[in-house]
Amino acid sequence: MRGTVESLVVDDAVRPLEVVYERTLTAHHGQRPKVVVLTHPDSWSEQQVRTLADAAARAGIDARTIMTVSEARATVEYCTQGRTLRRGTVLAVCDVGGTSLDTAVVVVTDTGGFDVVEARGDGTLGGRTLDAAVRRWAEEVFTTRDPGFATQLKQAPLGVHREFDEQARRAKESLTDEHTATIVVTLDGCDHTVTLTREDFDAAITPHIDRVVETMWGTLTDAGFGVEELGVLCTTGGSARIPLLTRRLAHLGSLATPNNPAVVAEGALIVAENSRRSLRVRAIGWIRPVGIAVAGALVVAGVALAAVRGLPENSAAHGTGTTPSTAQPTVVAEHWS
Repeated sequence: MRGTVESLVVDDAVRPLEVVYERTLTAHHGQRPKVVVLTHPDSWSEQQVRTLADAAARAGIDARTIMTVSEARATVEYCTQGRTLRRGTVLAVCDVGGTSLDTAVVVVTDTGGFDVVEARGDGTLGGRTLDAAVRRWAEEVFTTRDPGFATQLKQAPLGVHREFDEQARRAKESLTDEHTATIVVTLDGCDHTVTLTREDFDAAITPHIDRVVETMWGTLTDAGFGVEELGVLCTTGGSARIPLLTRRLAHLGSLATPNNPAVVAEGALIVAENSRRSLRVRAIGWIRPVGIAVAGALVVAGVALAAVRGLPENSAAHGTGTTPSTAQPTVVAEHWS
């Protein structure tokens, strides 16, 4: 709503990563994790992903343990765990986060993995956008009801505005399950209250919900698929469970909306574990033929040794140059054939 737009630099991410990593080490008595998984929007460039990984290394994380996973892949891994998906199945992800919207289309590969074929993001649309819509609605009500208070509110201290923003956010969240929510603004010791109904809320956020649905639809069509080809639409993020949004997105496909704020994080760990298992399977697959070959060579060597030991003491195997007996060598020759 205000401020400036700045590019992500390494220093911006170092401190948050340091805090999380230090808490992790404390919780596990100083034991360092074998793998550290960092998630990122699918619309990020390779340079942005490298910047994130560099920040993690500067935060004290061993660079050899860092693994990056896109948020869309992590989400579909979480939403489809335990399911058997056919090759070519089309999945979509709609992540309505606090400050941005990220959408992606994912296709199941021949090996059962996931390939992100299209991604689109909007850094101006997210949960805070909806919070601002709720606040504007409340401001209009205050202006109509008490213009004098509305004028005072514009000149109120920063702390009052921060509390107003917090009240708007709480109202948005409570309307996920409730039909009404109350917003209270305290100024000069007096409480000013307004009640927000589900209908009022839907009307206030409809233009933004339209943008979310249009973005998701655009990502699907850009990927070359229609609604009839979409298998599952995974929704995540702080605002994913808003009733109006789920109703609108349900027209695009079957919804999977986990009631878990850690969907992306847990999905990323599933990706890491599957990758570890895949490496182990490939290693076993490589070791098995080598082991068979070695075992075969040992058998051959054992047969050769047994054959040589079966020769007479004065045979050519001992370098005497004499002719072997007529029985034993014939058997050895037939065995080797």
